[in-house]
Amino acid sequence: MELRRLRYFVVLARHRHFGRAAAELSIAQPGLSQQIKVLEQELKVSLLDRGPQGVTLTPAGRALLEGAEPLLAASDELAERVRAVADGTYGRLRLAYSRSGADDLVTDVIRRFRKDHEDVQVSVTTGMSSWCLRLLRDGDLDAAFVRGVIREPGITAAVVAEEEAAAILPADHPLAARDRLTRRDLRGLPVVLWPREAGPALYEELVADVWPEGPPRIAAEEPDFEQVVASVAEGTGVSVMDLGRARKLCPPEVAIRRFAETEALPRYAVSFARRTDDANPVPARFAAYIQPPPPPGFTPPG
Repeated sequence: MELRRLRYFVVLARHRHFGRAAAELSIAQPGLSQQIKVLEQELKVSLLDRGPQGVTLTPAGRALLEGAEPLLAASDELAERVRAVADGTYGRLRLAYSRSGADDLVTDVIRRFRKDHEDVQVSVTTGMSSWCLRLLRDGDLDAAFVRGVIREPGITAAVVAEEEAAAILPADHPLAARDRLTRRDLRGLPVVLWPREAGPALYEELVADVWPEGPPRIAAEEPDFEQVVASVAEGTGVSVMDLGRARKLCPPEVAIRRFAETEALPRYAVSFARRTDDANPVPARFAAYIQPPPPPGFTPPG
């Protein structure tokens, strides 16, 4: 049975009149009559009793109508779902983001996307940038927000935010008496950082930008920003992190100092990454919800 003929039959069964059914279907009445006859021949039954006042359904016709309506509804639902999958409005999005960057951006984008795409199952996890990229390469994620400018084979990545970097140091450190610091102020000081392998792109950007004369003297490596802050509070050394994260994590024992306005402020990228060969359209639709990065030289208020 063709679904088209089933649709013709259901409309005819509702109207019980060939003329009115043909008008609704926008086909000629003889054509409708011919299609119903073909359907009866396929099933080898009589579906209708034809009379001068219209048509009535035979027992076989009533049985067909009872089964055809849910079948056609399921067919319509399936077709709609297939179209939704193709344009990225149905399916799933496995997303991860680095805990060290752009929390407000990420949560806002996810919230707006979920609101507009109730048929997309969005699962979110967090981890280090290197971990997120590994899962993405292995096919266990569909997209990820990671720190730094990403240039990797098989990964398509775009910078979606830039964050100002700031120095953090013990509140009783002599430099804490200043309102602003320069890169030169940090030269020679012991530094607390995280392992390079946790986020290679960000690590290299930070070292090259803040210590252009050469790598700093690493006093301690900590696994995450929370531990970096704790180590700085204990007096182990100074560090550099994005201003927003520093304001969220630093206790009173740690001073936050922005870099001098006379210098080009250090900024570190947040990138949205996905696999280049991924045919899933959902990440591309999600990416459209991400605001473009601020123009060069833009300084956020505060």
